[in-house]
Amino acid sequence: MAETIELDSKSWFFDLHIKGMRNLNAKSDVSLYVANLFYPLSIAVSLLLFGVMVGLAVAPLSFANTEFARTMVLINIGLLPVYLIIRYILVRLRYSIKGTLRCYVSQQRLSIPANAIINKPAGQLDLCRDKIECITVQYKSKMHRLHVRNNIIACNLELKTGEVISLNAMYFPLKRIVYMLRFFDYPLTTQHRQWPWRNLPSIIAVTFPVLVNITVNGLLFKQYFL
Repeated sequence: MAETIELDSKSWFFDLHIKGMRNLNAKSDVSLYVANLFYPLSIAVSLLLFGVMVGLAVAPLSFANTEFARTMVLINIGLLPVYLIIRYILVRLRYSIKGTLRCYVSQQRLSIPANAIINKPAGQLDLCRDKIECITVQYKSKMHRLHVRNNIIACNLELKTGEVISLNAMYFPLKRIVYMLRFFDYPLTTQHRQWPWRNLPSIIAVTFPVLVNITVNGLLFKQYFL
């Protein structure tokens, strides 16, 4: 059963903050930051980064309690920000990203950063309100401290031309976008869905090397230096 999205609903907009949201009005043109941390890289590059990070993280275990192991632990601790910076640069090169990615929502238009993520040429894609037939908000509900929370996982923008543009919550700030779309009374409908498993490889590729590095080298640092 479809649920209605209300602006004051804590089920939909828990922990929501938008800069200047108290002063929003019909003439507002709201800018929303878009992170690209989980943008997928090619399989070859992802496997290379994955292998290097995990390999270096566990390398000290092969030389337990030696000077080389201590040196590797210190190197690995400093490697985390380097890994994130390298991945950030590779993502920007792969998707031809220049400057800061942002979405813009106003009474007249929805503007989103375009690239291979939504199968569009790199740049800013402006969608006039009168070209949008309907926006389907896909969500997954869960209980949190006896309250229901609706986690938005995707939005399908159905244009009057018949084209559908799918926005994934991994790549777009959908909670804030949906809030602004409701504020400006865009045509929204909801659809309950399960978590998309296709997102799992990207999440693992980014987070697993970081978790391995923190866990292994955190324990070794405590053992060797504290």
